[in-house]
Amino acid sequence: MKIVISFLLALTGAYCVDVKSLLDTTYTDGAGKNVTLSDLSGNYIALYFSGSWCPDCRAYTPQLVKIYNKLHEEKNWQIIWVTSDRTEKAADKYFKKMPWIRLRWSEASTRGNKMFDLTKQEYIPAVTMIDPTFKVINRECSERITSNPDDFPWQR
Repeated sequence: MKIVISFLLALTGAYCVDVKSLLDTTYTDGAGKNVTLSDLSGNYIALYFSGSWCPDCRAYTPQLVKIYNKLHEEKNWQIIWVTSDRTEKAADKYFKKMPWIRLRWSEASTRGNKMFDLTKQEYIPAVTMIDPTFKVINRECSERITSNPDDFPWQR
């Protein structure tokens, strides 16, 4: 009976994940400064899933950096990097190439995995766009970002 009730609740959306609660943590920027969710108020947020061990990620990151540097202030856009690196040292080294903020290493395997699951990602690199009301507007738009950067916020 519990399984049937859980299935029905899932179908009706009663088990919706609260994106805002999932994002409500402290991030860090490249200088080590803390950034909170309230600091991101009014911004579009991209969750960028990647890792330094991934060749496609290493090719994609410089493209995303260029687009981010061009658009982020004008469009109120912030990227949160969620690492899939296997060591903190590798993640720290890779993050030096990024101008945005990151999920702390200590939360990468917990909160980061929940973010990855929430957005139903299957591979990396992957980018999920979230609007200023914390609604996921595109679960995976990495290709759209690079092929059509002027189509911000790449809503589905």
